[in-house]
Amino acid sequence: MAEEKTEAEHLEKTIDAIEHSIENESATGSTTQISTWIKTLSGRRGFAPIVHDLEKLKEAVDHKDGHKIYTLLEKLGEATVEAAEKAEGKEAAAVKKLGKALQKGAKLVKKLVGEPSK
Repeated sequence: MAEEKTEAEHLEKTIDAIEHSIENESATGSTTQISTWIKTLSGRRGFAPIVHDLEKLKEAVDHKDGHKIYTLLEKLGEATVEAAEKAEGKEAAAVKKLGKALQKGAKLVKKLVGEPSK
């Protein structure tokens, strides 16, 4: 039961960090949350692609590469919403909320940095 509460709290902290970091145009706290998700999902069956994208996202945040950040947030948002369909109960709603927050974050970052020049 405590583990469920911890994961639920982790989901809420992540959603909050995504929304506030992007709104404030700050990466503060983002890499910590990303690192925690990498640790949480590493070794879980079927999550290797998401872990890989999280590692790339952390690197993009560290390098302040806005274009890469929103591309990865879009990809992770889609994967997270898809994962929510496989989750059960309250977890499904929280995971879907996280996915939607990632997608919203991608749109906000894209708006801030603009389209990549060709």
